[in-house]
Amino acid sequence: MSKRNPQRAANKRSLDADVPTHDYFEHLNLDDPGDLGEALDNLIHDLETGHFLTWEAVVRQEQGQPLTRKHKRALSELINFGDQDDDRILDIDEMPRPSEPWYELARKIAPRLLQEPFLTDALYYDVTLEGWPALAECLQEHARALSLPEGAQAPLDIFPVDLQHRLWLQDCFDALHGLGQDDELTLALTEQQDRVEWFINSLKEHKDTVQYFDLTLDDVLTRVILPPKDRAILVEMMPKELGLASPQDHLAKFL
Repeated sequence: MSKRNPQRAANKRSLDADVPTHDYFEHLNLDDPGDLGEALDNLIHDLETGHFLTWEAVVRQEQGQPLTRKHKRALSELINFGDQDDDRILDIDEMPRPSEPWYELARKIAPRLLQEPFLTDALYYDVTLEGWPALAECLQEHARALSLPEGAQAPLDIFPVDLQHRLWLQDCFDALHGLGQDDELTLALTEQQDRVEWFINSLKEHKDTVQYFDLTLDDVLTRVILPPKDRAILVEMMPKELGLASPQDHLAKFL
């Protein structure tokens, strides 16, 4: 993940005129896949490097709120070069504080990672194919020390459950991505048929998602669109691999 570019963030004043903030997505159009990828890279980088943790520690200290050990450690690594009469920290590495908390930023990115239906022969940006697993892994590893919004018990709880499952199902579809893009990418070729096993293994890994949607093979094939030839082969192979009696069988009990 690339380091965020300070030149992309423009300063603006918060409601407290003494405290500058910046719009984290300034100059980025989150509906553009290229900009969305840059925004996600920036967010992950700043979570991994403790940027949000440090700013949270600064704000909590300003407001007289209790600090965790990690907050105190983050503050101890800061040097304030501000005026002696003002002990406020107004920027870190020449960047003012974000105008929104980390979880609001993540909430703006995650829904845009979703492609429904998922077309195996479409050319998607890397952010569509890899963005959600990368974001989820980062949050689980680096956001546990951060404050959560009301109602959230863990970092991934910041997202609606339905959205999480739709994104995990899309991650399963990645095993089939590419089918139909050229003549060599088809389940009609033996060397491509391992994709079916990869797909089944992904569904097993996310069995809770399969249960959540109560998926049948017929249901799956409304969410992932394959070329007709590959669809027919998948419908033939999946029941054999799983022991399905029909495409209307509920998949969870066969995984």
